[in-house]
This record gives sequence, structure tokens and C-alpha cells, in this order.
Amino acid sequence: MFFYSHLALCHPHIRDLFPISMAGQRDKFVSALGRIVASVDHAATLGPFLAHLGAGHLHFGTRPEHYPPVGESLLATLAHFEGDNWTPQLAADWLAAYQQIAAQMIDAAARASSATDTAVRDA
Repeated sequence: MFFYSHLALCHPHIRDLFPISMAGQRDKFVSALGRIVASVDHAATLGPFLAHLGAGHLHFGTRPEHYPPVGESLLATLAHFEGDNWTPQLAADWLAAYQQIAAQMIDAAARASSATDTAVRDA
């Protein structure tokens, strides 16, 4: 709840991308984040999962400029709940990881969008 509250307060223009009832969305986010963290050492499974997520977010109107505010809110949430355990190094590591994940999702969305545009043009 902290994450989505932070996101909505700091970046209200993004709130419209989410459903009114956030319960299901929160569950999906936590599930995806858990899968990413658990698979961090398994690029063979993580890459396709991130590609699927990135392409899937196109249907919700997600654009590349939405990813940095989400990362900001994720780091703010982690910092809030980690308290004194949240160090500058930990923050830098999480930021680097998030930026890599976001880049893969953005790239997958761009490929999916391009493929859709080509299919429509060809039709």
C-alpha cells in the first residue's frame, strides 16, 4: 500500500493507469517482484518473464516515461520499510537492478508495439 500511495502522491498522472480497486494490482505487483528477485540469477527464465511483463503493460497504456517514477516509488518503499538497514550501497544496487529490469521491459514493449504496428500495416 505504501508503494502505490507514494506513486499516486508523487506522480498523480500515473494513478489513472491503475484500476480503482488496487487489491488485485497489489497482489500482481508483489508476485511479479517476488518472481524477479527469486530469479535474479537465472537469466534464462527471467528474460522471457520480463519480456512478457513489458509487452503486457502496453495494454494498460504504460510508456517508457512511467518506469522512472515507479522505480522511485519502489526505492522509497524499500527505504521506508528497511529503515536503518537501508544503506546508500543497497539503494544503489536496487536502483541499478530496477533500471536493468525496466530497460528489458521497455525494450520488449517496443518490440511488441513494432510487431503490432507491422501486422496492422500488413493487414
